[in-house]
Amino acid sequence: MKPMASNRANPSISLNEQAPLSDSGKQVPAALSMMMDSMTSMVERAKIDLENVDQRARADLENIDQRARKDVALLDQRAREDIQKIDQKARKDIAILDQRARADHDLLRKVRKARELTS
Repeated sequence: MKPMASNRANPSISLNEQAPLSDSGKQVPAALSMMMDSMTSMVERAKIDLENVDQRARADLENIDQRARKDVALLDQRAREDIQKIDQKARKDIAILDQRARADHDLLRKVRKARELTS
């Protein structure tokens, strides 16, 4: 258990001691000086924390970018494969249609010849 803070004056601080002076030569109370040191320290720690967060964010962004590039490459590969399959099927379908058209054309030619012979 921590001892309770006391409101008693610190005996090591003399009432005759002079408070630190600011640049303008005015006295700065010790509490204000301590507060400024504390705030300066907090700002420095905040800057370091911000740099660390920024560094982690950049690393995370790089990882996400690399994964996205891999995903896009995979999708591109699959799309190319799908297009190739569709192209092959279309070529087969065109070949079948061409074969049927030639057969129909041959049949029509035979019908015309048969009509010419009978007329």
